[in-house]
Parts: sequence; C-alpha cells; structure tokens
Amino acid sequence: MRRLGQALAIVIALLALPWGYVYLNTFWNDWTGVTTDFSGSALLQDKPAPWTEPAVLRIATFNIQDLLVVAKDHVDRMEAIALKLGELDPDVVGFQEAFIEKHREVLIAGLKKTTRLQHFQYYASAKMGSGVLIASAYPIQEVYFHRYAASNPWYKVWEGDYWAGKGVGLARIALPDGRLFDVYDTHVQAGYGVAANRVVQEQQLTEMAGFINASKLGTVPAFALGDYNSRIGSAAYENLVTGADLVRTMAIDSSIDHVLAARNPLYTFEVEETIEIKERVKKGDKEFDLSDHYGYLSVVRVAPVAPVENSGVS
Repeated sequence: MRRLGQALAIVIALLALPWGYVYLNTFWNDWTGVTTDFSGSALLQDKPAPWTEPAVLRIATFNIQDLLVVAKDHVDRMEAIALKLGELDPDVVGFQEAFIEKHREVLIAGLKKTTRLQHFQYYASAKMGSGVLIASAYPIQEVYFHRYAASNPWYKVWEGDYWAGKGVGLARIALPDGRLFDVYDTHVQAGYGVAANRVVQEQQLTEMAGFINASKLGTVPAFALGDYNSRIGSAAYENLVTGADLVRTMAIDSSIDHVLAARNPLYTFEVEETIEIKERVKKGDKEFDLSDHYGYLSVVRVAPVAPVENSGVS
C-alpha cells in the first residue's frame, strides 16, 4: 500500500509539472519591467544631429556576482566595488548579475557617495533577472530592453538562466552639452561546459546584433558591453561583432567580458587605456575579491570624422 501511494504521488507530480511550468511562465516569469518596443522612440524617429566635437568617455563593464548561495560577502563587496569605481571615475558602467534588490541598493547608495554616477537603470525581467544595471554620470533619456527568445530549457533550474530572463538593455545617455550616445549592456547564457548552451549563446548574440542594428540612433556613437560568456573568435562572439559591425574598444585582452563600439563612418574610436577592475579587499578578519569576474574600464576618445572637402575633380 505504501508503494502504491508513492507511485501515485510520482504520477501526480509528473502530471502537474507541465501545468506548473505554464503557471510560473505566465504569471511569474513572462514579464519585463522595461519597455521592449523601441519603435515608438522619439529619438529614433527624430534622430539627433551628429557630434561636431570629440569627447573622451570612460566606459566600464563589470559582472559583480551578486548571487545567492554561490556568492559571499555581498554587502561588503558592493561597498568595496563602489569605492573602487570612485577611484576609476567612469562615465558609464554596465553591471551584470546585480540580481538582488537589497544589495543593488547598497551598491547604488555607495556609487552616489563615491562617484559621479548618479543615474541608474535596472532592467527587470522575470522575477529573478535580468541582473543588468546601467549606471551613468549623465542623464538617461530613453531605455529599452530586449529579452532573449533563445534560452536554455526552463527545467534546468540548477543553471537558472531561463528564469533570470536574460537580455540586453539599452540606455540613451545625454552629455552635459546635449550630445547623445547609446549604451547596450548584456549578460548572455552561461556555458557550464554544455554544448547545447553554446548554441544558445550563438542565438542570443545574433539577437543582440539585430537589436543593436534596429534600435541604435546611428547618428551618434554606440557602445556594446557586458558579460558575453564568449571568447574572442568564438562563433557566438563573431555572430555579434560581424552581425552588428562592432569594433573592439579595449587595449588589453579579456576573457568573456568585453567593451565594443558600433563601427560608424561618422566617428573614430581611439582607445587611450584599458584598466582591469580587480582587487583583493581586507575588512576586519575577512578577505575577499570584488567579484569572481574582472571588470574592465576603457578610456575611449570618440571623434567626429571631418567631412571630405570637395576637391573639384569630377
């Protein structure tokens, strides 16, 4: 009788599993907190004039490993990250894995105290994600989000990527003189050594390329940064770089975290310096790294291309 009860419980659980997925996906996970339809963008419809003067931008990407269970020293690390970024003085930072709201609040409060970063946009997606946070020293004029259609299967809860609602966030940022530039920040499917996940990475970065091509203003510079979980030369990386015609804006090698810019005949991009963001921190009797990832800050001089003078040769 006991075995019959156990078997019946297993059968009921198996029958309930698909309905549980439908419920969770419909009412819990099929949601984004930022507009996904960029077709109504006022700036995209009435594009701003190109830059006429150069500017030096300090652009950073940093996966801060704000995860439950596998990460430790969350609050201390958020405070230490804010202090470190205060030393580096970035104009824009694209964060990844900023999943936990109360820790995000600690990070933002620290950044407001120690840096010029005073404008923030979190790209909420599902109930766990997306972990993508953009911090800017300058006002953010518009924001949009593309949630990746490609993902690992929903039932791989031990990987979590599906339930994080991963995607790419766009922020249109205005310099003090009114000039704009686009920033895209993403966190792509992790590999976990699984071949099928590499296919998902390739699909997601193809999606990102399409999103960049369709949503960027074009008349102003655009940067694409984040944790791509893909190395230079991999199929996934090449899908993005080739698909969106991106150029690398880093002076040093990196593993899977990259700072890129959209190639544009109106502008040149000169990388003056790239700095690894890493530090071993001691606090009381504790010692910890800022994250399990290195962050990267690139100092990039963006200059408008002078129009070619008419030579009079026909």
